[in-house]
Amino acid sequence: MSKTGSAIADIVRGSFLGNERITKLLPFAVYVTFLALVVIYYSHSADRKVHRINALRTEVDELKSEYLDTKTRLMQLGLESTVEDRVAELGLKTSEHPPIELVVEND
Repeated sequence: MSKTGSAIADIVRGSFLGNERITKLLPFAVYVTFLALVVIYYSHSADRKVHRINALRTEVDELKSEYLDTKTRLMQLGLESTVEDRVAELGLKTSEHPPIELVVEND
């Protein structure tokens, strides 16, 4: 059997784990694997946050648009001409004379 075939056979049988060099490097390999898992976790966490930020940014844009639309409609409803038109339906009209002030004297 060739040297490559022998190495593969050792891996399949698991006999390479008994090797002193492998046993010596095993804690380092576990440490590196742990760090890789931590990096993967934080990468996914950052991606989730980016997606959440984009969704919130879209929602804020929609709410700003709704706010501006509502503010514009409110300003239109508050105009004197609009108020006159709406109260004319109730039979009210704009006075031609300015209001007079009534003064009540207390005795």
